[in-house]
Amino acid sequence: MLLHEVSIKRNKRCLLAYHAHRIDKLRALRWETAGNLATPMKFVLSEAEVDFFHEYDKLASRHAIGGSMGGLDWNADQNPPEENFIQVRVVQPGLGKIETEMCGVVELEVGSMHYLPRSDVEHLVRQGALVQLGGEESF
Repeated sequence: MLLHEVSIKRNKRCLLAYHAHRIDKLRALRWETAGNLATPMKFVLSEAEVDFFHEYDKLASRHAIGGSMGGLDWNADQNPPEENFIQVRVVQPGLGKIETEMCGVVELEVGSMHYLPRSDVEHLVRQGALVQLGGEESF
């Protein structure tokens, strides 16, 4: 009887550790994707996990907007960027024009490449509308 109880407690600890790991991954995913859960990811998650993700996103968004540091971009990189400008390629149609602080108005057509301020296009890179180019793919 004692061996049975010990094995049940062990299994319970393992399941709780697995659950905590999944929750930590969902929290990290929220900050990586700025709250945009991709459709393929929804098929991998359970309904409860998707609900947790959306509720956590609402909580984080509410805190970011209404907190004492409301003007801060909570979805910006955790590490400082190496460069202020990045090379990007447009991969999503229908983006239209954006106005940047330093470059003025820029037309974002599919397949076009641009050298733009990171702060102005980082949210589009996170959403997957733009792809940041490395050294070999650049102009």
